[in-house]
Amino acid sequence: MSKADRSRDAAARWFARAQDPDISAQERQALAEWLAASERHRAEYAALERIWGTAGAMDAARLRALAEPAGGAGMPAARRAAVGWPGRRGAWVAGTCALALAGGWLAWQSAVPEPGGRVAGAQVPAAYQAAFSTAPGERRTVRLPDGSRIQLNTRSRVAVHFQAGRRDVALLEGEAMFEVAHDGAQPFIVDAGAGSVTVTGTRFDVRRRTAGMEVAVESGSVDVRGHSDAPRKAGAAVRLTAGLGATVDGSGAVAPAAPVDLSAALAWRDGKLVFNDRPLSEVAAEVSRYRRQPVRVADAVAARLRVSSVFSADDPDALLAALPHFLPVAVRQLADGSAEIFSP
Repeated sequence: MSKADRSRDAAARWFARAQDPDISAQERQALAEWLAASERHRAEYAALERIWGTAGAMDAARLRALAEPAGGAGMPAARRAAVGWPGRRGAWVAGTCALALAGGWLAWQSAVPEPGGRVAGAQVPAAYQAAFSTAPGERRTVRLPDGSRIQLNTRSRVAVHFQAGRRDVALLEGEAMFEVAHDGAQPFIVDAGAGSVTVTGTRFDVRRRTAGMEVAVESGSVDVRGHSDAPRKAGAAVRLTAGLGATVDGSGAVAPAAPVDLSAALAWRDGKLVFNDRPLSEVAAEVSRYRRQPVRVADAVAARLRVSSVFSADDPDALLAALPHFLPVAVRQLADGSAEIFSP
């Protein structure tokens, strides 16, 4: 078996295991480590996510007919036991993965988007789970079975869990833009640690900070709640409409709605970093998200300098090269790949 085949086989087994509601925390951590270990691992896993997302829009009987024979014939019983296939659903998932291994081909019904983005005839699985992530400098868009889309910024991770009556997404790290297919009967809830956002159909951006979160709404409306007994208690939602944003601090307190510069806040979707009179310390922290090694500001004088400019997110080192031309600073590259900005 070639290296590519081994990666594809491992991706199929990991993906099938990830669909099981009984997957343990240790297994999830092992999956995260496996994904982080190799670009090939992430690519093979992403391919299965796309196939499984398509499968979510298929007629159930038709998908079973495709999957069950492959689930039995395509993988030895010992391996099925080792992975922990959970009964009929396991065969379904295993068969889907086996089809991907056999050539990545799936037949599906013609899906025509309805107004609001939902796919006509799509059946949201009673229990759908998936995890998506991006590496430093990577951006990625994924489509969910209900027709919603998530665009992940650099260094971001989400976990998706659909069940009867609700659609849950945990933003575990980073930032994501959500385009939610309208479904009044199944609210779409994004949890980002310090608080959550509840919608039935809209477009909005959520960024998870080390302590707190930020929300900006491009269209529609959302309800933002903090997870605490802070001044704005959990349950007392702050309503945001298009052009408004709000922050939730580490204690769970939700700030009042305020206008937001959407062109700057959402520029990352077009591969741009926009800074409007931001301290250099903040700029360095932001650029670090797009590099494998961080950027540090060595002294307080440099950290307080203000930056207003636009740079390419795909070439963060260009910003470092430009800084000495418009600020009284110097930049040095260190042996470990990190960079340091300092006052000369």
